[in-house]
Amino acid sequence: MISRSEMIVQLIQYGHPKDTLEQMQTSDLESLFKQNSKTRISEYLESLKQNEPVEIAAEDNANFIDREMQNIYYAISGEEINFQRLYEAIEKIFDQYDLNETIELVLSQSSDKRYRQMTQITEIAYRAYQEALLAEIERLCEFYPPQERFEQMKFYSSKRGDVVFLRKSIQTMRFQSNQESFSRIAQQKFSIIHDYYPEMMYESYEEYYENDEEKDEIINRIMALTGAYKRVQLKTKKFQVLKHMESVLLKDKEREKEEKALIKQYVKRVGEAIAQEDELMFGEIIKEALKVLDERDVQYIVEHFDISSSPLILQRFNIIMRDNRPK
Repeated sequence: MISRSEMIVQLIQYGHPKDTLEQMQTSDLESLFKQNSKTRISEYLESLKQNEPVEIAAEDNANFIDREMQNIYYAISGEEINFQRLYEAIEKIFDQYDLNETIELVLSQSSDKRYRQMTQITEIAYRAYQEALLAEIERLCEFYPPQERFEQMKFYSSKRGDVVFLRKSIQTMRFQSNQESFSRIAQQKFSIIHDYYPEMMYESYEEYYENDEEKDEIINRIMALTGAYKRVQLKTKKFQVLKHMESVLLKDKEREKEEKALIKQYVKRVGEAIAQEDELMFGEIIKEALKVLDERDVQYIVEHFDISSSPLILQRFNIIMRDNRPK
């Protein structure tokens, strides 16, 4: 139970005269404190009812999809992908379409050869888009008490898969009267727990007060996998983002290991076919390699040998590579 002196301090903050409070019996002081607490909690609950958020209609832009589809086409139609233009277009499509719909739209502009790559790029862009939405929500909660901001972000992070909900939440929160209302409600909630139920502070905001040992562990693992990030940079990222980064890095490392093994294997087999001057065997090996390796890797394998001195092998290689490219 809160002490007599703490009750007096709290009641003074809410307009009760100090002299009167100090002269009161402890039992009367406790009664006044409970009544004051009940009034403030009632005011808080009433504010939740009365402050219904003002919703904002989504912007209507019927032509935007055609424009962004065209941007995607130009970004990936050349020999080199214009990644900046591609990511910008995909992000704009996410404003009105979910992940699966966006993948379908992107693939409709892509060659078969790039289907897997475009799918991965869209999925990565989606993760980045989710984090951008969450970052905007966190910015809109900047005036909340830190503990309440943490709780809000925990809730919205749990909804990261529902980007429609996140977008609508941002639209609602951006409206000025809603910002003021939400901030006031968050302050009231925190104040009630802090002032009247201090023993519940840790229970109510447990994760906020917990240390980030698990986060440090995953950061250590990421830094062991790549030197592309600094610790201070990773510290700013959410735990789920770090988990996703680690997963992608592990998959990339495993894929790189598999590719090196395959390249080594095909270098040996291509060398044997060239040594035997067997253009048919050489052609079958190249076709097989193109099914499991990128074209640049196959080019790298063949560059180990001088096939210009074997016209039939050179001709077969050029025909296979030409036929492999998108029509």
